[in-house]
Amino acid sequence: MRQKNFMLHTLYFCTGLLLLAGAGCKKRDVADLQPATFPNRAEVFIDDFTGDLAYAAFGGSDVRAFQVDKTVAYGGTAASMRFEVPDANSPNGSYAGGVFLSKTGRNLSGYNAISFYIKASQPATIGVVGFGNDFGENKYLVSQNGLPVNSNWKKVIIPIPDPSKLTAERGLFYYSTGPEAGRGYTFWIDEVRFEKLGDIGHGSAAILNGVDKQQISFTGVSTTIDGFSATYNLPTGINTTLNVSPAYFKFSSSVPSVASVTDKGVVTTIGGGTTKVTATLDTIHARGSLTINSSGAYVGAPTPTRDAANVTSVFSDAYPNINVDYYNGYWAPFQTTQSADFTVGSDHVLNYTNFNFVGIQVTSPTVNIGSRANLHMDLYLPDNITPGATFKVRVLDFGANGAPGGGDDVSDIVSFTAPFLTARNWLSIDIPFSSLPGLSTKAHFGQLIFEGTNISNFFADNIYFWSNPVVPTVAAPVPTQPAANVLSVFSNSYTNISGTDFFPNWGQSTVVTQVPIAGNNTLRYTNFNYQGLQMAAGQNLSTYQFLHLDYYSANAGALNVYLICPPGSPGGTAPWEKAFTLNVPTAGWNSVDIPLSHFTPQVALSNVFQFKFDGGTGSDIYLDNIYFWKIPPVPPVPAPTPTYPAASVISIFSDAYTNVAGSDLNPNWGQATVVTQTPIGGNNTLVYTGLNYQGLQFGSNQNVSGKTFLHLDYYTANSTSLKVYIISPGPVETPYTLTVPTTSGWNSLDIPLTAFAPVALNNVFQMKFDGNGTIYLDNILFR
Repeated sequence: MRQKNFMLHTLYFCTGLLLLAGAGCKKRDVADLQPATFPNRAEVFIDDFTGDLAYAAFGGSDVRAFQVDKTVAYGGTAASMRFEVPDANSPNGSYAGGVFLSKTGRNLSGYNAISFYIKASQPATIGVVGFGNDFGENKYLVSQNGLPVNSNWKKVIIPIPDPSKLTAERGLFYYSTGPEAGRGYTFWIDEVRFEKLGDIGHGSAAILNGVDKQQISFTGVSTTIDGFSATYNLPTGINTTLNVSPAYFKFSSSVPSVASVTDKGVVTTIGGGTTKVTATLDTIHARGSLTINSSGAYVGAPTPTRDAANVTSVFSDAYPNINVDYYNGYWAPFQTTQSADFTVGSDHVLNYTNFNFVGIQVTSPTVNIGSRANLHMDLYLPDNITPGATFKVRVLDFGANGAPGGGDDVSDIVSFTAPFLTARNWLSIDIPFSSLPGLSTKAHFGQLIFEGTNISNFFADNIYFWSNPVVPTVAAPVPTQPAANVLSVFSNSYTNISGTDFFPNWGQSTVVTQVPIAGNNTLRYTNFNYQGLQMAAGQNLSTYQFLHLDYYSANAGALNVYLICPPGSPGGTAPWEKAFTLNVPTAGWNSVDIPLSHFTPQVALSNVFQFKFDGGTGSDIYLDNIYFWKIPPVPPVPAPTPTYPAASVISIFSDAYTNVAGSDLNPNWGQATVVTQTPIGGNNTLVYTGLNYQGLQFGSNQNVSGKTFLHLDYYTANSTSLKVYIISPGPVETPYTLTVPTTSGWNSLDIPLTAFAPVALNNVFQMKFDGNGTIYLDNILFR
């Protein structure tokens, strides 16, 4: 029974009051004062209250549950304590419970147990009995849970773990219990006294329920040890296990510079390293320990910056949180996940250990997240990522009945694996609801469930649902493509083709306007169902490679963009249009470059005359920087200059280092490729024109087994396939596929040498490239 928010109802049984008074005062030296002493009276209730005894009922209990009974007593004595347990839902209180207090305090250090006799009107189980509850600190609390009783008197003995500590104890006895199967009953207690028994055997003690626990920690994190117990052999030969307070234990930290521990069992990490916290009870070494593995200074999750008006927070210090039932449901019998949440300064962090799955539940009430578009959480994995590691997030809506398992629940799940999952750094996860199609309703959000494979522990912070404001607060990114390579339809950054109709009458419900966003002219579609865009004449896009557009929508459920050519256009085919699906809703402006090859063969790129957008009915769409562009055939700038220390590099081709002498950059392997070297921005650059394949022969065999990466910079405007190989004698060769074309200028790539297994890295003598197009290469080196 929980004992919080007590309401005191005190009945004093005493025969008189001792009044201290005097006719005058005499000044005394402080040095003459002696420590206060307290009476060592053993009796608590023997036929009646002792003179210093008072009773106080727990809040929410039946305050009249306790009475002195002069008709029932043990062994023919005059009276006993009678406790009437109420029925369930009784208006007088839901249980019986209270404390018997000494008004002055007693010195109980000469005793080693409290004993009493007990019986009941029926077989029952008393929830808890004990001593040390004083309605204050309860520093030396001891309790026995689940005490079985019946209609026969029996003696109960509760040992004192360390009597030497009880020199001024006020909490002499307490109890708390509820009805049996909803119905109340009566029980009696008599002959309550402290005793000095010679036949109590010390058994064992435990902290953390006797478990040796490991915990990852950081400087400033405090953890409170719990699970305290002591087991004794009673004079009857039966062992009894008691719950005891931490004040009876003496704690120690094996490396105090890593973590300290207070007399209340509060462990505070103060530095990096490992320490083991153990405890003793009197002379007994307690089972269980806490090993702290500290990483030192704590680096928290990124502080969220989204406007609170667009956030529904489940767990975050940055926003008001919704009412959560629990952050760990401890769903038996299959869940193994435990919680070890911690706080650093004002930063609260969820910490899940021994993880297999865990749930966060919201039912009081469920929450409508229909106006949100994404789930965010920050995830930290403190252990190394093992093969097969998977982290899953499930979002569950309880349906109209607002309860789990009611037949109308809907949910969906997303999974994360390596390489996204990395160890010992915060991973910010944003899950758009569009990736959760099974979450068909969002009006009664009830649970978040995390599931894991090969992940033992994780931290979580800043768990919230969010959406962008309907109107973007910043302009679309300013494009950087050179104007000479652009054919612009709508952009402030370029000269647009003239005569475009942005609102052709195609029977749509969409309202089209142009609005300034942070000073930048932006195309806006409201009440959107579909919308066309008619160019004044067909455009020949055959020399261009990409369609670029920037788009923003906080509330679209779907969005597609089409290119259209006139029916019958040579090079096209019915239906003369083709869609590209855009990801919505957006997390800010989305910038997309769509290969024009995507729209073929339906669209004749030599005669494109219309755009079309369709998708999320009734939504709001913002568009900017709609243009076609091409990669310059020759890189306009040189490759980036590498900055690796020369001593750590084996260079094959680079102006920045001394290259391996005698290398043949164009060995005759029967290839069609034309090989040249050309200066770009004053930097010598290797050019492959009309590539089919091309070799590169080192001046001497190279041992690169002590290196980690093959680095190269490459550029191509027209390649659709490109691979690089390293080769050892045999020959043994393995390809690595490069991304082409290079849409953002030079691509600088570091390829792990492990990707080329089983090549003998201690004896590499050749490289090879194959693919197509014109390729520019620089800074080919091992590092």
